[in-house]
Amino acid sequence: MVDWQMRMINIPRTKNEEPLHVPLNDAALAALKAVRTRGDREGSIFLSQRSGQPLQHPRHWFEPALVEAKISGFCWHDLRHTFASRLRMAGTALEDIADLLGHKSLMMTKRYAHLGPSRLHEVVARLSRSGTKSGTSLTEPKASSMVNFLN
Repeated sequence: MVDWQMRMINIPRTKNEEPLHVPLNDAALAALKAVRTRGDREGSIFLSQRSGQPLQHPRHWFEPALVEAKISGFCWHDLRHTFASRLRMAGTALEDIADLLGHKSLMMTKRYAHLGPSRLHEVVARLSRSGTKSGTSLTEPKASSMVNFLN
């Protein structure tokens, strides 16, 4: 499912019955190449150390790795939330995150990319840097004016 030339993972069918094509960044591509060198460089990348057979599910290695690392309360699916949240914190549009995750609705993507709202402070700060002339002052009001307004 790895297209080395196009730097893409192609998943022929997801749980919503749609194919999914996920581009690989340099780090992901390097990690896959490193794992591939451990095998025969043909066919499946992830092979069982015991049998040499392709791994069908991450449970074969992920859950034992969590036990060894003494990590509890974490599951494979949490990695999708981490992926989406890190993309959102880096300023990625929800539409792009939805495409990468294979979501059909932005509502589902918002559940995954839940750390985005903290960036809203940065967004509203743009107003003070915009320099637009709309008839309103871009200077901060005096504290006494605010107290009178609030009372």
